[in-house]
Amino acid sequence: MVSTNPYLDEIRVNLPRLLALFDADRTSVSYGMGDRYHWAWGLIDFPNGTFQGATHGIARLWRAGLWPYPTAPERLLQRIDALITATSRICRKDGSLEEAFPFEGSYCVTALVAFDLLCTVDLLQPEISPELRSRWLAAIEPLIDYLIVADETHALISNHLATAVAALSRWHACTAAADAERKALHLLQRILEHQSPEGWFREYEGADPGYQSLCTYYLADVHRLRPDWLLMEPLARSVRFLQFFAHPDGSFGGLYGSRATRFYYPAGVMALAEEIPEAASLARCMEQSIAARHTVTLSAMDEPNLVPMFNAYAWAAALYRPAASDVAIAAPASRSPDPLRRYFAGAGLLIDRGPRHYTIISVHKGGVVYHFADQQLSVLDAGVVVRQRTGRLGSSQAYNRGNHVRVAEDGLWVTATVTAMPKQLPGPFQFLVLRLLGLGVFRVRVLRKWTKQWLVRLLITRQERWRSSNERRIRFGHDLQITDQLRLGPGDGRMDQPGPFVPIHMASQGYWQWQDELCS
Repeated sequence: MVSTNPYLDEIRVNLPRLLALFDADRTSVSYGMGDRYHWAWGLIDFPNGTFQGATHGIARLWRAGLWPYPTAPERLLQRIDALITATSRICRKDGSLEEAFPFEGSYCVTALVAFDLLCTVDLLQPEISPELRSRWLAAIEPLIDYLIVADETHALISNHLATAVAALSRWHACTAAADAERKALHLLQRILEHQSPEGWFREYEGADPGYQSLCTYYLADVHRLRPDWLLMEPLARSVRFLQFFAHPDGSFGGLYGSRATRFYYPAGVMALAEEIPEAASLARCMEQSIAARHTVTLSAMDEPNLVPMFNAYAWAAALYRPAASDVAIAAPASRSPDPLRRYFAGAGLLIDRGPRHYTIISVHKGGVVYHFADQQLSVLDAGVVVRQRTGRLGSSQAYNRGNHVRVAEDGLWVTATVTAMPKQLPGPFQFLVLRLLGLGVFRVRVLRKWTKQWLVRLLITRQERWRSSNERRIRFGHDLQITDQLRLGPGDGRMDQPGPFVPIHMASQGYWQWQDELCS
């Protein structure tokens, strides 16, 4: 049993790192900005707006009495005011913020910061004057205006849309602005229309448990604010799906997801624990995992993802209550010894559970296998990698709903075409092109949208299929067996022992966890 607050333990370790991101020099033109690569190092010519949302986690800890330092109230408000004021300075004329390049018009980051600042206003309202509250809301209003008139069309990314729904619904709660409520409902309808009956929310091409935990975080906040929007059943389906991907060794998610992420945002599941039994079960399981650092935690986050995870940990720390020894909570799906075979056909994910094993297989990704024997990761097979004479790499792991699949009682067969892996690093020429586009083309929203769609296709969704293919046979059970029959096209050769790999560009994959030391 966890005896201390595991979320607060992680926060205490990482709070100095987070606070050090912000310019605290009141004489500086960048006072209150959080992107050190911009204001301190001067290595990039625009600030990533995501950092400004740290006000939320700070305010959450303060209101819950969990702030670990002897900070005077006026000093804390001064810090938060600096961050919110700096947000106004980095906001573009159309109300948008950026993450990746100048004049990006990032719908997600604009929504994320708007949501976090609105949470800050709500949490600190008892301690701030009406004048300060009005000034903070005035800083947030351009972000909300952008969310109302703009949209995200380069892909269906449910957690991004959920962020905007949460921001717009909180703005409506503050101001009664009808246009914000209408846009929130419009985006929410789009999310729910694409939620599978199996429970998963769409992330690009399919289900991704890691990002679904973040989507659930934002929608749980919306549910608490607007119970009349009837989100309980969609959220219950989400949690019931997520519970299958809390692994026996404490890790969560993985290469079988559409975005290959393996982090876990705890607060949304915890916020639903009193209403959804499976949420209580998953929250308890992952609480123990975080305490033992058996999963990706806040400490593993790089700076672009540090603030959203910090805010989720702060809410989780505020929600945390030690478990009563006499309260029995059922174990999540991966922890039961009872035999189970569950095939999420829409997600392309098959679960096989026995008394001493737990197996997850993605047929949409060519038969990616996570196999746990006696509570430990025994097999992680990401698929086959093929190398052309030119050195280009392709793999069987590309997301493809059209893979041929046959499931039998003792195993399955999946046939996947080898597809090029669009993995590349940017060079000076690409950065020059981005900056030139930023000077003119990206200021036109339609052209900016087209460019984003092109980048997503280039780096994530494009499938250049080769003449090679692989038929994978997987035999279920504690002593799981994998047999590949690779048919190579002219000039293609197999790469031996590629180890765990991701076939696409995905910035949020690959955060370290201790189980990596066991994988070769």
